[in-house]
Amino acid sequence: MRSRNQSVTRSTNLVVSSKESDTSNDSLAKEANAVIKRLKSDIDPVKSIDESWKLSILETIAKWPLANEDVAGERLDYLIGGEAFDWRLLAKRLLVECGSKIEQETWWKWLSDPVLFAGLEEPEFMRAVGVDKFRAHLSYFYGVTVEQALVAAVIEEVTHRRVAAGRQLSDGSLEEAYETLYGNARDQLWEVFKHEAGIKSAREGWRHRDEHSLGSEDAFIYWLFKLRMERSDPAKIASDTRKGLAQLERMRQNDVRRRNLVHSDELQKQTRGRRRRSE
Repeated sequence: MRSRNQSVTRSTNLVVSSKESDTSNDSLAKEANAVIKRLKSDIDPVKSIDESWKLSILETIAKWPLANEDVAGERLDYLIGGEAFDWRLLAKRLLVECGSKIEQETWWKWLSDPVLFAGLEEPEFMRAVGVDKFRAHLSYFYGVTVEQALVAAVIEEVTHRRVAAGRQLSDGSLEEAYETLYGNARDQLWEVFKHEAGIKSAREGWRHRDEHSLGSEDAFIYWLFKLRMERSDPAKIASDTRKGLAQLERMRQNDVRRRNLVHSDELQKQTRGRRRRSE
């Protein structure tokens, strides 16, 4: 399998930064700090009522110059494979910087919803983040978010077949799902990905702790997506995409029902508490 390092470098410069390719990291870091400073002055706690703060965050994302950075010892990769932009990860980073101006519960609910355009209409979202980041967001949505949902859907199918056949449940469903989708076991695929991506092997006895991170897992999923695109015919690609989207919507609806149940339980507790106080 071919290396994608060169295309990653070109895509990073096109999507994330408007600077020339020889711009220093220090300059980009200073630009990022200036972007955060402007956001802090723009965000007003009152905006949390009408939700206009969401547009402020997205418009700040449009100006963001870094493809990745280290924050408090954590590696944040906003651009996966040089093509797929995780706007939610960057939005979380920006909202944390805003501190208490927007309640965490409010923005966390927004970011945890896997809808395609952050709850906005497509043209509005594209105008807010810019065309390049909009296209890279679509790459992330289909290449990471939907691909993860597709894997979950195939695991469910394999599990149902095993149950129907009276076979014992085990981790074999996961391995069979990867072999069905990508033609090999997950660990073997990870080794190939790790070699191509230049990820160092974990120290002996650390069980991949040094290798795996949120960024590397997303990069691995995106790599699997590209691998499946190369090996599948258009009809199979379309069918798998529909399956992934359907699974994602089921997961979203389950999460909505769970939140409604939690909210209902809280209301019942509050009602019982008021009754006790009035007696």
